[in-house]
Parts: sequence; C-alpha cells; structure tokens
Amino acid sequence: MKRALSGLVSGITLLVVGCSSSTIDTPPVAPQALQFADSHFHPSNYAYQGVSLKSLLSDYLSASVVRSVVMPLPLQQRWDSFENYQVTDTSGRLYGANYYIGPKADLYYYAFADAMYAREYLQLSAADQGRLDLMITGFNPMDRYGAQHIKRVLLTFPGAFAGIGEFTVHKELVSRKIAGETIRSTATVPLPPDLDKKGTMSLYAQSLADVLKVAEETGLVVTLHNDLYQTEVNYEGTVEDVFPGRTYEAALKHLCSTAPKASVIWAHTGLGRYVKPTSSHLKTVARILDSCPAWVVDISWDLVQENIIHPGPGMPPVNEWIGFFNQYSSRVLWGSDTVMFSKNTLELPDKVVPGQRLTVEQYLALPELLRPLFSRLRPDVAEKISYGNYVRLFDDARRKVRAWEASHAQDDVWDLSGPSAAVR
Repeated sequence: MKRALSGLVSGITLLVVGCSSSTIDTPPVAPQALQFADSHFHPSNYAYQGVSLKSLLSDYLSASVVRSVVMPLPLQQRWDSFENYQVTDTSGRLYGANYYIGPKADLYYYAFADAMYAREYLQLSAADQGRLDLMITGFNPMDRYGAQHIKRVLLTFPGAFAGIGEFTVHKELVSRKIAGETIRSTATVPLPPDLDKKGTMSLYAQSLADVLKVAEETGLVVTLHNDLYQTEVNYEGTVEDVFPGRTYEAALKHLCSTAPKASVIWAHTGLGRYVKPTSSHLKTVARILDSCPAWVVDISWDLVQENIIHPGPGMPPVNEWIGFFNQYSSRVLWGSDTVMFSKNTLELPDKVVPGQRLTVEQYLALPELLRPLFSRLRPDVAEKISYGNYVRLFDDARRKVRAWEASHAQDDVWDLSGPSAAVR
C-alpha cells in the first residue's frame, strides 16, 4: 500500500459505508464469509525495512486473508551522502531515504533480497510454508543474465520459490530512477518503439523474453508491473506529461508472444498512482488478455481500487468493471499491494515523521475496500477473484517448480550459460 497510512482505517470505514450513491448503486451486504489470498504483497520497503515471515504469519494472516505472496521490492533506494536527504530527530536518530518519491538519488537492484527471505522461508514448518508463496525479485529484467539469476536461485534454495516478481518495466517515475546506462546510450541496433523520455526500459528487450521463457520452462508465476499508458513523472512526484493515447498494448502483446505459455500476472491492469484508467481502459485490457491466454490481471493497490469503485470523469463506470469481472472471472486476482513499512516524511530542516510498520488493523481493513463491489458479483465470481484463482495458479506453479527442481538437482550453478545446465 503506497499512499500515506494516517487515517486509513477510518477512511476505509467511511468508504465501505458511503459508496452506495453514485458508484455502487445498491446498499451492499458485505459477504463476510469471503476469504482472500493476497496476490500482491511487499513485506519490505525500498530500504528493506519490513516484517519477518514469522510475524507475517502470526500477526497479519487471519481468517479473512489466509494466504499471500511474499515479494520483497527488487529495488533499493540509494541514500546519497551528498544529497542531504536526511533528518536527525530530537532523540538523535537519523532518518534517510526509504521511498522512491522525494530523493534525487537512483534506485538499484538488491539481489540479496532473495537469500534473505528464502533462508527464513525454509525454516518454517510445512504448514506455514503452505500459506506463503515466495517470489524471486533480486534481478535486473533488462540484463540477459537475469534469467540465469532466477535458475541459480531455484537451484540454491530448492523448495522455496513459486514465482518471479513483482518487477517493473514502464512505471511512472520508477523507470527513470533506475541506475545504469540508457538503452539509447548503449544500443548498436535500431531502438525499440516503446522507449520513454529516459529510455532505460523496453518490453522488446531479449532479457525479458528470456525471463518469461524461464518461467515457461520452470512453472514459476511472473508478476509484471507495466503501466498501460505513458506518463512522465519527475523524482519529486510531479507529473510532467500524461499521454493517455499512447499505450503499451502492442509491446505487451509482443512480450507475451515470446513465451505464450508463461503464467503472468499483469499488475493493477496497467494502472498506478498517476496512471488513471481511460474510458476505453477495460476494452484495451480485454484485447491484451484475449491475445495472451496465459496472462491474468490483479486489481491490487488501494489507489487503483478507489478508481474502480469511485470512478472519476472519463473512467469506466462500476457496472463496466462488473461486466469485465464476470467475463474474465477466472483471470482476475485480488491483492492489497501492501508495502509493509511506510516512508519517512522529511520536512526540512528540523521535522521528521518516521515511517512505521503497517498495523494489523490497517492491513486487515484493506479487503474491505472492495467488499461492496464483491457483494454485487455472483458468489462464484467473487470467490474466484478473492481467493480461488490465486490458489489454482500458485498450487499449479508449486507442483511444476518442485518437479523442475527435482529434475535439475544435479545442474551446475556455475555453468548455466547453455540451453541445458546439466553437469557435463
């Protein structure tokens, strides 16, 4: 969950009670028995402040949210010594950058994330492991060695992982902040057609096709964040340009075609903090899903969910979302998009509001955002989106990945360059 946490629980209560007039047109009867599996959960933030898996299991998972992915954010926000993006509070504690909006310093991929959580996951009981689905995140999707990293992680920590991601390609200001040379500065071949102003990421990269092919081979589920519409945002979070007429539809379809059997969760149906749905949004999403039979979407992130149930001018009305959910009932997953530790708010020169861990009450309030919407769906559709599709997708992934690990147990992690990594 990426907005400020203050007042969230009370705000959600008002939202659930008061959304029946202009958006949800019948007073909902909340389906209290509905269970949720969280398809989009980040246990740590951009400075790796977060929560242990034991605490996640004992405190946050409950009778309502019974299962969850574990996807540590792949990017670390660099705390630059010279930027002075820091404040010391009255007790002498120093607070720095732990979120991507605000500091000028770049973001870099933090590969140790996979080892941190794999070690803890493998120490859990089998029952507790069954409630969590661990994702590989510590790789650069623009690096062709990323596919090797994924296989290396599986071979080093067999039994731990069920998926890859969330990783981002085109995402508002995040793409502009990622460290490294731009594609324009390194390319010796024609530039891909989907480059934005900074030009660091492309859906046409062979490295992404490699990642999806590894997912196809191993059975890992992929969670991909890629905005549907081009939007330019600077490091302070100021929107510079919005291009709702420029979509990544063709590029997404191209990526899908490189590994058509790879199971991919396209996060937020391509929406975000600054990327809002257009009137034709669901038609575009439907065309992409129709072209990519192995892809599904999640409807995570409270900001996105509010645009679903409280649509603004020019956005799809609630009834259109309901029609979409009915038509694609087996291809939509609920998620919270929780980031477990909130950002430090620095009000220079002498005031700081430190980030904090999300409370249990705040997390368990998140499913309530969409209960009014679920109450308007057929019970079988609501159950699929809130829980059933997740279980089917990740249970199938677990079986396939464990089988791949068993058949490749003798592979040499120091020689994964060829199509077959078997020891020669």
